[in-house]
Amino acid sequence: MRRMKSYAFEELTTAKLTEVAVIRHEAKQPAVWDQLARREIGERARAALEFILDKLRDYGTLRVNEATIWARAIYPLLALAERDDIRAWSLVPLAGKFNDVEIGGEVDGALASSFAEEVELPYFIVVEAKRGVGGTDPMAQLLGAMLCAAQRNEHQGHAAEQIYGCFTIGDVWTFVRGKLDWSQPKPALTVLSSREYMEQTEATTILAILESILGETT
Repeated sequence: MRRMKSYAFEELTTAKLTEVAVIRHEAKQPAVWDQLARREIGERARAALEFILDKLRDYGTLRVNEATIWARAIYPLLALAERDDIRAWSLVPLAGKFNDVEIGGEVDGALASSFAEEVELPYFIVVEAKRGVGGTDPMAQLLGAMLCAAQRNEHQGHAAEQIYGCFTIGDVWTFVRGKLDWSQPKPALTVLSSREYMEQTEATTILAILESILGETT
């Protein structure tokens, strides 16, 4: 009997991730993200965005710590994207077993359905890239968390076949779409990444993409 391996999200590298799933990266497709960004943002959301941006203008987002940027920039946009019972969450625990490999930990944020103030189905995962000497590749961490979220996000007994996420560096967002094939013992994850979006100049676009993703996945 093979011994179960266990990795925390922050330990994941591209090499370790291949023990969990077959990862395929698609060529850039700007039109996919442009289409998601076409969603019209309501007047109340625009007013809220302006308030958030007033707090960010002329602010050194790359000099302050991650927790400060999370509170001032990232979480407020997630909260604006909330709809129905889907809420923005911080420090969300996720875990999954994939054959003889278990991965898990806390992701920095998520948009997920809730029941009695508990996280239910995660639709969108956020990983905040850690800077400095202790920083690691945010993509591997994000993809591992997305795999766990998709496995948990079942519909009629089947794990989700599509999941979205993003990683942030300062106030810059990079979106990722994952399409999953669960038909083999090792799941296949096909990954499509967006370009970078800077919140100080493209907050409306970021919010439109978030709202479109929830509209597509719920």
